[in-house]
Amino acid sequence: MPTADRPAPLTKVGAGETAPGDSARAETTLPLTVDAAFDFLRDVERLVRLNPQLAITRWVPAERGFRYAGHNESNDRGFDLAARVDIDAQDRSLQFRYDGGLKQATTLCVLPEDGAARLVITDHYPRIVDSADPRVAEVDKSLVPWVAAIRRHLLARRRWGWLPGWQWWNERFMLSMKPRQRRIARLLVWISAIEFVVFLGLVVVLRSAA
Repeated sequence: MPTADRPAPLTKVGAGETAPGDSARAETTLPLTVDAAFDFLRDVERLVRLNPQLAITRWVPAERGFRYAGHNESNDRGFDLAARVDIDAQDRSLQFRYDGGLKQATTLCVLPEDGAARLVITDHYPRIVDSADPRVAEVDKSLVPWVAAIRRHLLARRRWGWLPGWQWWNERFMLSMKPRQRRIARLLVWISAIEFVVFLGLVVVLRSAA
């Protein structure tokens, strides 16, 4: 049984990443109650930007959804799409309906599971019978990495969220950058932290030797 501190297995059902059918699904447990998980998902911009394969260059909120543009690293395709967002509080689900592209919709649903929450995300596609159809290359392969990133973020938030500025840094500043820029920023932060620790160690050694 997965725990909140050990990543739960991710499951792909249906299309998978090679021969798309009418849907592809990924799911995992989240370290939150069902209501808290649903509240987290309702911040749609934060939710979408957590996808580590989407390099978003433009995000425009709309009355019933959003428009965004950028590059999907998982299928090496650019995108410029509008999405209508439908929220069902009773079923604790969200659905994005896209105005273009191969993917027609994305459904996110939160289900109760042993006192925690299970997140299920499903991408919906038109059925493609011929595997040689060139549209197969347009299938979004970022679904599983996205679900994994959401879980990692929530685990880190539970562990470090009490630190002043943690949520602003990780949910606003970092997510405003492209994934590659985030990785570089994290690397620079770790290098700076290590250099600072080494500097303090040298200061202690020198003072002890004096």
